[in-house]
Amino acid sequence: MGILTGCKEKAINPEDDIPLFKDFIERNIDKVADDPYISSTLRPDDEMYEVMLQLQRGIPWSDSREEEFNRLIEKGNTQATILHARMAIINILERSLAISRLAKAMSEGNPYAAYWLSNKSSICLSYISSRNLGNKVAKDLGLDTSYENKYCTEEIYQKAVEGFKKLAEQGDLRAQYFLLKDKGLDKSVEKREEYIKEVIRFSEAHYYKPLMDYTDSLQMQTNNGFVFRSKELEKLAFDLFKIASNNNYIPAMGTVMYYEENNDELFERMKKVGGSYYFLSMALDRSDELNKQEKYCHALLYEKIFKDSRYFIYYDDWPDKNDYDESVCEIDKEIAEMKPMIYIDYFTKSDNWGQG
Repeated sequence: MGILTGCKEKAINPEDDIPLFKDFIERNIDKVADDPYISSTLRPDDEMYEVMLQLQRGIPWSDSREEEFNRLIEKGNTQATILHARMAIINILERSLAISRLAKAMSEGNPYAAYWLSNKSSICLSYISSRNLGNKVAKDLGLDTSYENKYCTEEIYQKAVEGFKKLAEQGDLRAQYFLLKDKGLDKSVEKREEYIKEVIRFSEAHYYKPLMDYTDSLQMQTNNGFVFRSKELEKLAFDLFKIASNNNYIPAMGTVMYYEENNDELFERMKKVGGSYYFLSMALDRSDELNKQEKYCHALLYEKIFKDSRYFIYYDDWPDKNDYDESVCEIDKEIAEMKPMIYIDYFTKSDNWGQG
């Protein structure tokens, strides 16, 4: 009787990656950047800086922000048009206009617009597809729903891919990473070394989203949440977090702060780049280091930056808003000394805005 044998496909073993990162880690683990914006998506002289910063901070929508978006849109800023459309699409009264704006940007060759109208987009199934219940409501209201069945296709996705290829050839790192994932390089056993080299290349250019995605892959879901698959992989991830943190990348800084609660230099750098993790860590982990007036000023600074009064409202052992006069603090001076970096970009899903 013949014995049937099957060749089981080899699985990725992340521990094999550890030697591939060795030189990169040794070169960078002790370097701390002087430039607060070194890993920032945008710098303050970019006209999109302030609106992106407000999105990152989760600041509630206001008439002034609507006016700023309208100013940028009228000026012909395509990314402002696309961002605004992505937000407006949630509202069935504005959906048709929002989609038409995305379609116009796509027709002009913008790959981001094509991506958000494609079948790989999170907003297609949620808001554009004919399967969306909200569109039935729109029809009942007599609103234009002619966009149904026009978009959310693989053809449009391939249009986005072609557009990102052009940006990638011009050196756009985010476009290059989009194409890397489109090719499935991050899932390939055979091309694992090439993928790791690309993660390192992006990191050396201070683009850390690929590195953060990589560290996510080193974890697994358990009953107690996500944990690293081994102590060796946790050590690898921490070293990579440390490098990104040294270059003022807020998501990595927040993770390193979890491990290094007593790192005063890191806390001060986090405050300088405007990360909300600084305020949370001070409130939860180091509040006993603050006297009552310092807690008041800490809460007031957070309120001024993030338009959020949580430290006055939700923390029983913190001061009330009327316990002091604002003059006891130096809020304007502290805000002026901050150099907020931006880690969200034009790929970031809207449910991940407001995390920083």
